[in-house]
Amino acid sequence: MIRRAIIAAALFVSACSVQPPISFPEGQWQEHQRKIATIQHWQLSGKLGFRAPDQGGSASVTWTQHQTNYVLLLSGPFGAGSAKISGDQHYAEMLYRDELYRDSPEQLALQLTHLPLPVDALSWWARGLPSPSQAPATQLSTGADGLASGFQQNGWQLSFSRYAETKAGILPRKIVGTLNAGENRLYSFKLIISDWIFFNQE
Repeated sequence: MIRRAIIAAALFVSACSVQPPISFPEGQWQEHQRKIATIQHWQLSGKLGFRAPDQGGSASVTWTQHQTNYVLLLSGPFGAGSAKISGDQHYAEMLYRDELYRDSPEQLALQLTHLPLPVDALSWWARGLPSPSQAPATQLSTGADGLASGFQQNGWQLSFSRYAETKAGILPRKIVGTLNAGENRLYSFKLIISDWIFFNQE
């Protein structure tokens, strides 16, 4: 009798151990989104690594965002000096190797990194949020803390980790994106954030 009870208890513990983790209440994820989306004036600094089928590289990055306007400073991309990109979601200028280029943000990002990056979406992904200007995110997964650990948007598979408390809320410090464009064309980027600065949100 005691033997049967021990076996039953062991089976019960084993069954419990393989149960999936409890999902964080969706309402709390939505509340987190609303809170972080209000951060419209910020600056991050860190490292950006990127890889395209024909090349890869890395750079130190300082990104300043004021609502839809931004300034990106990248130093050491491809080991060739620095680049400055400024603009909004529709139009941007890039100063690179003493040349000034004007085009859409996506075209300038493609010229610099060879990655088809949706620049406006990247400003949301840096905060661990789906971009409202893109198609709705799919395959959303959250950790036990209710923060996004990953989702897919605009063809990119995103993962978020190293969350930390900041003055404006909990934000990720590591963002990894991958894009499979078919025909062995793989693109990826990794953004490691070392510091967040927040300006007056009014």
